[in-house]
Amino acid sequence: MASILLSFVGNQDPLSDKPHINDLSQEGSIVTLVRHLLDQHCAIAHILLLHTETTQQNAVDTREWLSDNFATIEPETIHLLSVQPQFSQDPINNLLALQEARLALEKAKAYQTKQDTLELNASSGTPAMKSTWSLLQAAGYAPHSHVWQVRNPKEQEKDQSRVFSNDVLFLKQEFDLKVVKQQIADYNYSGALSTLKASGLETELTTALLNYGRCRVAFDFNRAGAALESVKATVDQRLIREISELRQRSLKALSRECYLNAETKLNNQEYTEFLVLLSSFQENILHTLIQTRLDFETRKSSHRNVDDIWKDLKRAENGTLYQHLESYSHLTLRGFITVPVMLAILAYYADFSSFIPKLKELRQYVDDRNALIHRLEGTSEIQNQAQLLGTLRQILQYVSATPPRENSFDYLNRQIFQLLDRAEPKKSVLQ
Repeated sequence: MASILLSFVGNQDPLSDKPHINDLSQEGSIVTLVRHLLDQHCAIAHILLLHTETTQQNAVDTREWLSDNFATIEPETIHLLSVQPQFSQDPINNLLALQEARLALEKAKAYQTKQDTLELNASSGTPAMKSTWSLLQAAGYAPHSHVWQVRNPKEQEKDQSRVFSNDVLFLKQEFDLKVVKQQIADYNYSGALSTLKASGLETELTTALLNYGRCRVAFDFNRAGAALESVKATVDQRLIREISELRQRSLKALSRECYLNAETKLNNQEYTEFLVLLSSFQENILHTLIQTRLDFETRKSSHRNVDDIWKDLKRAENGTLYQHLESYSHLTLRGFITVPVMLAILAYYADFSSFIPKLKELRQYVDDRNALIHRLEGTSEIQNQAQLLGTLRQILQYVSATPPRENSFDYLNRQIFQLLDRAEPKKSVLQ
């Protein structure tokens, strides 16, 4: 673990114009900062000094002073970087100062390991030069860094340290948190994970919950459950209970999940994805309803093929159910069990007669929207959203799969928001 120091060179480096022998207060900010870091037992691996044409000799003198007076600093580790002529001619230009500082940061990163810290001296050079380091740190260009201020000894109060850290990373972290919260509100858990990790504000619990959301929204329930294993003692039990039901592939739970996921797509105006989920919702509901009457599954799976399903359907209700299906001339009684076949199965049972119109209404809605998509017309809005969601909730209630009052993904978001609010960065001024 080492430090890499970056600084513009000013007219007071390495010493003031008329230094007193052995008077440390006459040392310029670069020498003072180096002395401070060494006193704090920091190993300085490299020093990058940016200079204009005017301060070139100051840079040379600073290198000689540092290597002559500090035994642990070798001359070859001090790199003199000449700025572009345009900046030498206009050293108060903020944009040019930022460009030069960014180039220096890139060169420093070539020397930097994951354990090394960039030490940025904000007390040498013109005001434009001094301000660049804080701006770049706040913008995220120097994530593992400290910005240092060196006070003018003539203006230093008795209770003040001459050298102090004046980091502004909290500004970057505040911005990152706003971005993360918006990503979470949009159910973009993958994006939130990346942003939070880059900000350095992630914790084991927030990472686990975001991974849970990322996997759950992708219907990868096993990985969603696994994401909570290491933190299950501190996680809300509702999240664990819901994912446990989904991992068991309960048709009621899956139907409810389709609804909840579809609701998030509506909130984000992702209408094409909403319609895909609506189709899944329809199929899950129909399979669920049929399963309340038959003692076998009508869904193809790894341990059950379509031929087995048709054999069971032919035997169901002593063969009368299949005879009923044969009375529908438009049905294809082979291959996958289609939505029309499932609706016909339900029509066999008289107690579904009052409910079938709702199911047909849903089917017509899905078919109409799918036709638009297949014709590449797409859809940019969903009309009568409240009415449609009301219909879906009524259907869910019929299979005893009523969605919770608060969408599970919104509930998850609220849990994460509470954690993030406790992690709000605070300004750090170390003196």
